[in-house]
Amino acid sequence: MNSPRQRFLNYVRQFGHERPVVSPFLPYADVIERSLRYLGMPVTDDPVQNEINLSRELDYEPMFMIACDSFIFPWQIDESRSDAEYRLMTIQTPIGEWTRRVSRSLGEWGDESGFPVKTEADHAYIIAACSQVQGRAAEMRQYYREWRQRIGEDGVIVIGHPHPFWLSFQISQANIILHWMDFPDTYRRSMDAIYQAALFVMTIAMEEGIDFMSDSSYGLEMTSVKLCREMDLPYLRGFSDWTHARGGLFWYHNCGLTRTMIKQGLFNEIGADVIETVAPPPSADNDLAESRRWIDRRVTTKGNLDLGLLRDGTPEQITETTRRMVDAVRGYAHIFSTADAVLPNTPAENFIAFVRTARMYA
Repeated sequence: MNSPRQRFLNYVRQFGHERPVVSPFLPYADVIERSLRYLGMPVTDDPVQNEINLSRELDYEPMFMIACDSFIFPWQIDESRSDAEYRLMTIQTPIGEWTRRVSRSLGEWGDESGFPVKTEADHAYIIAACSQVQGRAAEMRQYYREWRQRIGEDGVIVIGHPHPFWLSFQISQANIILHWMDFPDTYRRSMDAIYQAALFVMTIAMEEGIDFMSDSSYGLEMTSVKLCREMDLPYLRGFSDWTHARGGLFWYHNCGLTRTMIKQGLFNEIGADVIETVAPPPSADNDLAESRRWIDRRVTTKGNLDLGLLRDGTPEQITETTRRMVDAVRGYAHIFSTADAVLPNTPAENFIAFVRTARMYA
């Protein structure tokens, strides 16, 4: 079968010994709709079908990232206890109601109130919430099955990142290091609970045909190589080994400052099948050719095109930069993509120039 899904999976499993894969990450509907209109194609009310139609026209292999952590921490809005500035959100747990306040203007993690883990005692709610994940098995199974049916063979599906080391976004960036240093045993118990809950979610996702299990971590703008090895790597390697033991593929995402992490071999220790995004300056610090030489040949890299350039540059600049990307990874398995999600308001002509150039020259 020569479907986009099988082309993508075969490329990864055979270490690049297939037709190169072009696979931008397009979670924002406006970029897809703008590109369809630019090409004179119809726009439907279904954003997924819109991307499938666009991918067929431009001959790329789409990927879709879907939920994971929301099954572990299913926050619900309680408008009766909300106000004009904040929404009150709750989870009912075996040890009582867990709450947080989310700014209406700043969004879910726009200020400290949106992160419910503030004290050591709050970690008990992490463990209590994770203990309930099995009760949502039927909901998960239906969700993943419907996504597989919806995408079919038109693309690959990647499960969202559970992030045990960030406590699945339940703790602020400022408090991560404080809790890690002050309450190490408590912090590890919370990470272990999230890890086990995520494996339960992943089990169902794999059974329902989701293509890649995944996780992510910070670059050196937020961590160090030493801290990442101590805090993140055991869980990243755990997810990777668990996935491979079941015949699956593991996807690792890091869109930050990663050059030193790559140079010191940290990314090779993860055991991932796909590593993205090997992001370049100015948003990160990688030279793609250099970084690709340091990454194990059995790993497929993905990404690299700067998002700001794609949004603000000219088609001619995009074409030239894409051609340099192709040249930088010749002889290696690399999926031609962007350095994270394509930004809203990216011009259609720039996006199309990237995809067509990558397909033509790769």
